Amino acid sequence: MSGAYLIWSNEHMAWWRPGSAGYTTHAEAAGRYTHEQALSISANARDGWRPGSPPPEIPVAEADVLVCEARYHQMVGGRE
Repeated sequence: MSGAYLIWSNEHMAWWRPGSAGYTTHAEAAGRYTHEQALSISANARDGWRPGSPPPEIPVAEADVLVCEARYHQMVGGRE
């Protein structure tokens, strides 16, 4: 897979910052990781993803984040 990935933290309800240094609620300030880095971080965070419970961290393709943000802005049409 190519392209950058962001990592969403379910624990902190925020994106991982660059270099795994903290969290942010703003996608534009989030770190960009390779697919392999994002999978490794997500699989190993908080002692891993336990069966039957929500994943602690989720890798999300940057392209998907951008599409979702654009669709949200179209939907609200500047009503924020």
